[in-house]
Amino acid sequence: MPQKDDQLTKVACGISKATASKRAAAVLLLEADVILHADWVAGLATNHAAPDSVLRRVFTLDPRSEAWSLLGRRELSPSAARAAVAHPDPEVRSILVGNSRLPTEAYGALAEDADPAVRRRMLRIAEACGVELPKEVVVRLATSPYGGLRSIAAELVGLPERNLLLLAGDRDPRVRAAAINTRTWHRLPPAVRAAAEADPDARVREAFERVARPLMPLPTTVNAFLAEAEEDRRLAAALASPVDADLAAFLATHEDPSLRERAARNPHTPTPLALRLATDPDPHVRLAVSTRADLTEEQRVAIDYTAPQERYSFPAWVEEHFDDPDALREIAGSRHVMLRRGVTRAPELPADVVERLAIDEDYYVRAMLCENDHAPHELLVEMLAGSERWVLLTSRRNFARPGLARFADNPNHRLRYAAMRDPHAEPELVERLSHDPNDMVRHHAASHPLLPLPRLVELLGMTEQGVARTAARNHALPHDLMHQLLDIAGVER
Repeated sequence: MPQKDDQLTKVACGISKATASKRAAAVLLLEADVILHADWVAGLATNHAAPDSVLRRVFTLDPRSEAWSLLGRRELSPSAARAAVAHPDPEVRSILVGNSRLPTEAYGALAEDADPAVRRRMLRIAEACGVELPKEVVVRLATSPYGGLRSIAAELVGLPERNLLLLAGDRDPRVRAAAINTRTWHRLPPAVRAAAEADPDARVREAFERVARPLMPLPTTVNAFLAEAEEDRRLAAALASPVDADLAAFLATHEDPSLRERAARNPHTPTPLALRLATDPDPHVRLAVSTRADLTEEQRVAIDYTAPQERYSFPAWVEEHFDDPDALREIAGSRHVMLRRGVTRAPELPADVVERLAIDEDYYVRAMLCENDHAPHELLVEMLAGSERWVLLTSRRNFARPGLARFADNPNHRLRYAAMRDPHAEPELVERLSHDPNDMVRHHAASHPLLPLPRLVELLGMTEQGVARTAARNHALPHDLMHQLLDIAGVER
């Protein structure tokens, strides 16, 4: 890998005798190299082992720098979050609004920020995403003299019952309309709902319709189905409504294949009627019939169905048996591949079911099992070698096992990557793989806590493809060296 040897001066810092571990440290002093310095800062910004003192220094940077955009996404300690939301630049505070990992108190500070733009952005996100603000902040908003703030408070998580009832009867129709929403509907007394339905303001009545309409019973008869104005409710009725015999027959013979498919999936459609669809010209309809819960194994396999080539598709009724080990065994033994795929999603699987699914002939059964923490180590390694989502497999509970180090020289770079997940891996192995020709292997080694410090320091001086940034994310990077990197990069103390 190329190094900027003409701009590098290695300065030996020797062995720090003041530290308990007496670790060796080395620091690279570089001439002005904006790109490399930016990589250090960005790496430190996302280094979860970086102390608050390092993060506070990063907070002094230009809010348009990449480090700040990264800090807008990473988890911050309570003290670092307090320092961040107190930053004097409103642009910085606005970036933090989008961080989904801030403590509740930090969100509260941003919701009452001195800058109106920051406040508005925080409140919009809290309203849309259900972000929890401190109760006292929500109450202050709900009792604000400004109708706009009261209407926002009506849709926030954590609004006390007393304040909700006051807002539902607020003098401002915008506030009354905001108080009628999916989060508050179940908390509103019948008298308040009835008042909203008859409210003199159209906005409140429309809010009532938006919430109440989807909660009304779905059509169960042909006349009610034809009279239903909303397409989504008609489709939902065809799929799950307790349809009567006439509506079931109407849907099962409809010219629209999407309605026939839903009729085939609807558990209220009589079995004999559903079986008539087993020879439907549409393959989606035939597949829907074949996965019904009320069919025998012989009836299923007699249907000419085609299983979709995707990971998550499986019959919804299988989930109803997730807490029944005997039912899981029976379904896992089905000749219908969609049922076997569904079993893999159960949070608790008997050992014999895991063993059976791990050798299933269907690729997606094995792949879906690998997304379950019960997946056996051998299957995870097998699937990792050729999976497009291979990195995710390395985080499964059963993946890291002694013996993975044997793949350190494997031609498959995914397996070389896995070698560093061996809990008995030696620093020498990690150091060797830090020279690997594959980018992902090399980067993983650069961030590995077992990487020897001299090699880690060497990688901090690499300018190729962000290796220095990855090295700066290494949790084993000594804190004093983190500060020295920021010193060299010109970041204020």
